Amino acid sequence: MNYQNPRRIISGSRRIVVKLGTRVLTTDDNTLNMDVVNSICSQLATFIGKGKQFIIVSSGAIALGLSRLGFDKRPSEINLLQAAAAVGQNWLMQAYESAFQSSKIETAQILITKEDIQSRRRYINIRNTIFTLLDFGVVPVVNENDTVSFSEIRFGDNDLISAYLSIMIDADLLLILTDTDGVYESDPKRSEDVKKIDIISRITKEIKKLASGKGSRFSSGGMESKLKASEIATRGGVGVLIANGKDLDLKAVFDGKSVGTFCLPFDKKISGKKKWIGFNPKVDGIIVVDEGGERAIVEKNKSLLPVGIIKVEGNFKIGDNVSIRNTRGEEIARGLTNFSSDELKLIMGKNTKMIPEILNCESYFEEVVHRDNMVVLVE
Repeated sequence: MNYQNPRRIISGSRRIVVKLGTRVLTTDDNTLNMDVVNSICSQLATFIGKGKQFIIVSSGAIALGLSRLGFDKRPSEINLLQAAAAVGQNWLMQAYESAFQSSKIETAQILITKEDIQSRRRYINIRNTIFTLLDFGVVPVVNENDTVSFSEIRFGDNDLISAYLSIMIDADLLLILTDTDGVYESDPKRSEDVKKIDIISRITKEIKKLASGKGSRFSSGGMESKLKASEIATRGGVGVLIANGKDLDLKAVFDGKSVGTFCLPFDKKISGKKKWIGFNPKVDGIIVVDEGGERAIVEKNKSLLPVGIIKVEGNFKIGDNVSIRNTRGEEIARGLTNFSSDELKLIMGKNTKMIPEILNCESYFEEVVHRDNMVVLVE
């Protein structure tokens, strides 16, 4: 892909996921900022009329609910957060419905949990539902189902949901709207001379160090979370623009102006089942490979064989999704395993021809993870 003019990716995008943060949607007293909601929705409606499709991932339900229930800070008790979500989600959807009403655009509420992404069947159902809604010109409004989620199945914030969703629905762009103008070289609140980063080619450790901490007292995100989401989305082939939602100029964005910070997507495109394999929030175990195994997977596009495995972690069964890592602990690929963890511990490091004797079986797979069921995550 030619990145001489990287913002042309933004201009040419058709299907866009727009993530709206709590601090964009609410005022200082944590009530809904309808001026901002109306402005953003009006701009989205204009570009829907020009053939673009938008999927909104909206935070704010818990914050709105807590405000209406009289809380002055975010509690840690899950039951209080769930109750607040139930109250706030109703107000949030009313706001979007009202904002799009003048443009005669319908909205649809979609509440999801991490389990919905982890399950292949639910994943496909959500994907098909969103595609159908888009065909009818409806704007899906997605949020985490905080009312039924609990700690084990929560994403934790909508930045991550927006990243996984962008990959799921083959989005061209993820637009993360926050209350800052983008990613800065250091904290802009501490210095007026700090520069905004225009283009990020890769989310490196150095880039991640530029952001730390969570968002406001009512939100669960922050710039650290947004960079993590950007890393996931860009690895899945989706470009990410982090920009200020308080004074969004969508025309300037699509005209290729220097708005926000643009994170470049990885060049390779992943499609179909491999997206679910490579970017599922959950893996069932870890397989560590030696340098020869790493070269075979990354450089030679080969399947994973037992001889290259040096360590197996976790308890998993045949068909589970596993993380494949090198000796430095870096994840290089994911894939569906043809052997259980117990079987792999017996055959790792061995020649494939020895499998029948070791496992006392007549029929067997030669590959631990076949190339057709593997997604390489490094360039």
